[in-house]
Parts: sequence; C-alpha cells; structure tokens
Amino acid sequence: MQVVLAAIVGLVLFLVGCIHVYWLLGGRGGLAIAVPTRSNTKQPFFKPRRPEIAAVILIFWGVAALLLMFADIIPTIGPSWLPAFTGWALAVIFLLRAVGEFRAIGLFKIIRNTPFGRMDTIFYSPLCLVLCGLTTWMMVIA
Repeated sequence: MQVVLAAIVGLVLFLVGCIHVYWLLGGRGGLAIAVPTRSNTKQPFFKPRRPEIAAVILIFWGVAALLLMFADIIPTIGPSWLPAFTGWALAVIFLLRAVGEFRAIGLFKIIRNTPFGRMDTIFYSPLCLVLCGLTTWMMVIA
C-alpha cells in the first residue's frame, strides 16, 4: 500500500512540475489561474520569473524522488533519514497550503472572486488536503 501511495503522490508532484516546465519554456496557458490576484485590480500579487519557476520545478521533482526513495521504489541517495523527514514535512506543508494564509490562498481565504480564487477553492486547496492525507497515510503505515 505504501508503494501505491508514494507512486500516486509522486506522480502528482511530477505532473505539477511538468506544468511548470511548460511555463519555464515560455508557455502562457493557465497562468491566469495559477497566480493569486488582487480582487480590486486583478493584478497578480507576484510575477514569477524564470529562476523562481526553475526552483519550483526542482522542488517538486526532488520531493517526488524523496517520496519514492522512502517507499523503496528507487534507491536512497544521501542521508537515510531524509526521505522519512521529507514525507512528514510534506504532509505538514500540504496541510498548511490547504489552510492558506487567509488572504488570497487556501480554504479560508478572503479573496475568492478571481480566476485563481475560484480554482483554489474548487481544485488547488482540496488537492492539497488529499495529498496531505495520502502522504500522512503513507508515513503512518511505514
């Protein structure tokens, strides 16, 4: 079961990383629903630059690899404690992302009437809750 859970979460993280590769290579599709915007001006809170997008890709793919190492799907490289630490840290990070910062991101956000706000309510935050649950389950059954 642990292998299945790690594969599911790892695949989701890999696919999200692939979406970021598309943006890194100049794709613009989906950006309007990927970055939080102010409700009054519709201006984004931030404009991701190429180095930031590349860092996000490395983080998503690196964490996916560490989860696969934890489930012994791929061989462990580096300290033996790192995959288990990553699993628990990721569960907490997914939970924090789902809860949000109470302004523009998360289940308890105030700004809901933007394209990002609607997608966050319908898809992003629930996905983070599901990934938190799957990751926690994977860690508990270890």
